[in-house]
Amino acid sequence: MVKEIGRLDEKEEKELRYKTEKTLKLLDESPRKGKKKFEEFASCKNYFGRILIAETASNSPQKDKVVEIAKSLLDSKNYAKRATSLFFFYNYLMGKPEEMIEIVSNYYDSIKWEAENIMDHFWKEYPELMKSNMMKWIESADGSKRSISFHGLENISQKDPHFVMEFIERIIDDESIEVQKKITHTIIQIARARPAEVYPYLKEWLKDADNKRIKTIWVSMKKLANSLRSSGGKERNSDFAILTKDTIRDWKRSSNPKISTMGEKLTQIVKNHKKY
Repeated sequence: MVKEIGRLDEKEEKELRYKTEKTLKLLDESPRKGKKKFEEFASCKNYFGRILIAETASNSPQKDKVVEIAKSLLDSKNYAKRATSLFFFYNYLMGKPEEMIEIVSNYYDSIKWEAENIMDHFWKEYPELMKSNMMKWIESADGSKRSISFHGLENISQKDPHFVMEFIERIIDDESIEVQKKITHTIIQIARARPAEVYPYLKEWLKDADNKRIKTIWVSMKKLANSLRSSGGKERNSDFAILTKDTIRDWKRSSNPKISTMGEKLTQIVKNHKKY
């Protein structure tokens, strides 16, 4: 019996793999019984168990027979079955990311946790493909789809910060609270890594910002400014710390009232920092 939560130990993995392989062989002997048994296995409550079942099935001689079963399970009312199926296709379609993105596009909201993991991996492995596809996703009428397009985006912040900021620029005024949270999280992450590229965008966005956009930028900058007060000795002299302080000074002196007001508020946050 596999435990419901936590990583499987070696004995559990061996037992689950053996039972999965036995079930898959049943698809050759009795397709109907094999299908029913596989569906039972797909409902595994353990996250790591579902991954093992999916990997075993996708690498088995019966993998092509599993495809139709997995397709039907993507629409199952049982979350575990949907998740196992998504992991199956993730492995089965290895090397065919376009096809996998299409599946995630159709099921991102019903298998959210697993979909986010796949998105994160794809931003690392297929950044150019993700760039073109996610630019389409942020045009979706579904806020959840626009939100998940951000998941893993920070993985390319070091190599292509301008793309990340231009991506955010297209959706900076999104009405969805979920999307706004993703925007602020991404700004914070990329600003810590590439402040010289990020701060000019934020300043430009502030010039004609409405109250909602000002709040989005404020939440991000407040978090970044607060991090200066809690940073250690080495971090205080980092490029991030130096450029953040310089940016706050610059904003405070701006002739644009929206920029100068935020600069003043940020100054209040860091004014007690003896080296500011």
